[in-house]
Amino acid sequence: MPEALKRKASKPTGLLRAQAEVKSSHRHTRSSSLASQTTLTSESLKRPSESMTKSTAFNALDQLDSIERNKQMEIIDSLRCLGVGKDVSLPQLVVVGDQSSGKSSLLEGLTALPFPVAGELCTRFATQVSLRRSNKTAHDVYTISIIPAADASDKYKQKLASYQTTLYEFDEKSFSKVLRDAAELMGLPTTARETQKATKRFSGDVLKIEIVGPNQPHLSVVDVPGLYHNPTKEQTASDLATIRALIAGYVEDKRTIILAVLNSLNNLANQEVFRIAKEADPSGNRVVGIMTKLDLVQPGDEEAAIKIAQNRTERLKHGWFCVRNRSPNEIKMGISIEQRHVLEKDFFRKSPWDQIDSRRTGIPNLTKSLATLLSVHVSREFPEIQKEIGAQHRQCRTELENLGPSRQTAQEQLQYLTKMSMSYMREVEDALNGRYYEPGDHPSKLRMLIANQAEVYNDDMHENGETLKFKRSTEDLDRGQSLKRDIYQEIQELWRMSRGPELPGLVNPMVLQNLFVHQTSQWQDITEKHLRAVVSIVSQCNDVLFEKVCPDEHIRNKIRAMVDREMSDSISAARDELTAIIKDERQGPLITNNHYLSDNIATARQDRWINSLTKLGFKHGQIHQMPINFDTMKAGAHLSNETAAIYEIHDTLKAYYNVAIKRYIDDVANMVVERNLLGPQGQVHIFTPDYVAGLSTDNLQYIAGEDEVTSELRQDLIAQMDRLEKAKRICAGKVIGF
Repeated sequence: MPEALKRKASKPTGLLRAQAEVKSSHRHTRSSSLASQTTLTSESLKRPSESMTKSTAFNALDQLDSIERNKQMEIIDSLRCLGVGKDVSLPQLVVVGDQSSGKSSLLEGLTALPFPVAGELCTRFATQVSLRRSNKTAHDVYTISIIPAADASDKYKQKLASYQTTLYEFDEKSFSKVLRDAAELMGLPTTARETQKATKRFSGDVLKIEIVGPNQPHLSVVDVPGLYHNPTKEQTASDLATIRALIAGYVEDKRTIILAVLNSLNNLANQEVFRIAKEADPSGNRVVGIMTKLDLVQPGDEEAAIKIAQNRTERLKHGWFCVRNRSPNEIKMGISIEQRHVLEKDFFRKSPWDQIDSRRTGIPNLTKSLATLLSVHVSREFPEIQKEIGAQHRQCRTELENLGPSRQTAQEQLQYLTKMSMSYMREVEDALNGRYYEPGDHPSKLRMLIANQAEVYNDDMHENGETLKFKRSTEDLDRGQSLKRDIYQEIQELWRMSRGPELPGLVNPMVLQNLFVHQTSQWQDITEKHLRAVVSIVSQCNDVLFEKVCPDEHIRNKIRAMVDREMSDSISAARDELTAIIKDERQGPLITNNHYLSDNIATARQDRWINSLTKLGFKHGQIHQMPINFDTMKAGAHLSNETAAIYEIHDTLKAYYNVAIKRYIDDVANMVVERNLLGPQGQVHIFTPDYVAGLSTDNLQYIAGEDEVTSELRQDLIAQMDRLEKAKRICAGKVIGF
């Protein structure tokens, strides 16, 4: 190494000191000699070293450390440290490209990590490098872990969660061991021979390398497996589908900036990565093109490469950047990251590469541009990130509330169900007392729906309760042979068939009772239909009330299974009560002390007398103007014994029927519906605190016992809730977009 660079390397400060100690490697194939592109001479290394000071020497990481960048990325970094990335996607960089396109070397230039030369393991799973600044440590600390794929089993997740390593030195040897250990844990082959026999060659798991140090920037960048075009025994077509799905999972995230790497030795039209990038981001707001291996381009092919670099072949919104990575020979010579930047700058100063805009060449300019792009990207996405964090927090809180308190012991289970039953009873009281909080005819508006159904039932009974329609007092007995049977004919037939020792014109009491039974034959069917409607209303109300007080469907179903048995008993009791009322009304003697019976009979007699006078020509208010012939009046008012009996039976039966139907409808409302369905023993008064207190320990465990899955879910939600609450506080105390 030239003396000038030796002297500079002997006195590194800050981040330069840490990076000068790092040796990195990159698998690089050359088709032309190194001397034909950049000659490593003492002269070429001396020129920049003589003026290399902290203010002029380039370091890829230093470019990300502007005040604006730090302020913007501090929040995102804090959120990432909290693990909020599990809940909300966060801005990051992802490097995508074909295999051997120089992706790993590019990542090495951006992060200063010593990617090993034998880096084939890197291509079998994604590697996420997260950089974070912290003043709590004087030196860089490397924490290695594995993030399981989203579809991984719980057992597999636990296996990967057990792997976490903290290192204080991270050289190429350490990196190789980490990659090998991770591959083994993921069940991936680690040798070429194993690869040919393996059934699993690629993984959706992510190797995460977190670097925390006093001089680190705030950045997250991911290297994903490279694409290939010719499947082999070691890399099958099925493996390629896995890689494509893995890449899509990253690039389709709207908060990912896609660093699309182009191997300059390959035809741009054959680079699948650019098709994937366009599909994921049609607007091109998140795609940055990066050209590698320009130092290997054959003479005569430079013009085509330069045309791409000048954004004249494949136009990208953010244009193209060109980099020159270390070759294997340079790595063997011990060329450091800092020296790599010197050689890169030298390379792009020479013809024909000096035709490319100097602002578009080298890791320094790439990093500066990425810093600006990422800064704008973060500023644009931050308000939406805040909203998503808030929404996730609310959803998490709701899910945690739905789980209720912990229910491991019988006492906790009893308290849980008691509290639930108290909430249920409050809802029931509101529903029965008309305290409604829902619009329209919501099932929880129980009293309203019962009242509406009672009106329907009342109308149905008065409209269809009579087997034969009663006559008005102005309607006379039809002596003809009417085709339609009416109630007069029914009475006439029954009266004739029921004559006993009573005097002519008098009525056998059994006639009225038999006629009443016949006239009320529809009552039971109409009432049972009403009862079914009421049971349905109560059941639907219970459905919404239980869903409200017990959002956990699993527990709710268990409660309903037990409570519904009790509800069946209350429905049976209601049916029994109805049967008793029907029996009392229809099978016993006709009894009432209601004065409306005699009033209605008297009114009917008066109406028939008035009707007979009207037929004689008398009109209301004219009696004093007309001569009165008592013989004519007697003749007009005279009725035969049979006709008089029929009218008397009809009017008495009608009067009693009107009294009985009102009494019966009220009895159904009070003794069937209120007492047995809505009352203390009814369907809505079963799940009470007293009912819960009477449950056995086994029943408490069966209903409310918390299984292992629920317990684990609770712990996950508690951790997520804590994480999101801290995230909200961080966001509330910071401002993005300076």
